[in-house]
Amino acid sequence: MGIATSNLKSLPSTEQSFSEMLDRHRRNIAYVGIGIAVIGAGYWFSVRSKALKDQHAETAYRAAMQSVMAGNLPLAQTDLKNVSARYNGTPAGVEGALQLAKLYYSQGKYAQGIDVLKVAANGPDYMRYDVHFLSAAGYEGLGRNANAAQEYEVAAGVARFDSDRDRAKANAARTYAEAGNRDAAVKLWTELSKDPKSPISGEAEVRLGELEAHAARS
Repeated sequence: MGIATSNLKSLPSTEQSFSEMLDRHRRNIAYVGIGIAVIGAGYWFSVRSKALKDQHAETAYRAAMQSVMAGNLPLAQTDLKNVSARYNGTPAGVEGALQLAKLYYSQGKYAQGIDVLKVAANGPDYMRYDVHFLSAAGYEGLGRNANAAQEYEVAAGVARFDSDRDRAKANAARTYAEAGNRDAAVKLWTELSKDPKSPISGEAEVRLGELEAHAARS
């Protein structure tokens, strides 16, 4: 009898403790919910801001290209500068830098074109190949074949397609040879010659033969 009485007396205390636990649990759930909502809102804002920036960049790039197509090169150059600088890191910003570099190259201003492309190197990964490949062409224009070869190798390393990779490797091999770095050229041509699927394998064998003949004459 005493035990039953004791149990009955403990019920209110147990119910109170259980109620307090539920209250704490509800508060914790509320805090977690608020935290998730804040994170979600921040993520949505970030995604939305990026989408708007990309959209504005694309609009500005199209306007700049209209100046290019119209043959108004001074205005096109100014517009492309603004696009590449203001929207640096966006796809349209990188496209603007690539087009601006080509305009500089057409005027023989290779150093300016390379400088523009250096800034564009932080763009989307899938655009890095074009940036490095065009940078290499600029170094070739300056007669800096060793630097050109290095940029071509970087382009080969980030290429998404086998054909682009092989093309960049072949250009690197050619410019290494022109820079007097025979060993680097032989290494790349040898790699290309061993790939029967590569359309450049035939040229690679010919280039290796030329390098060997030149070494024998030297």
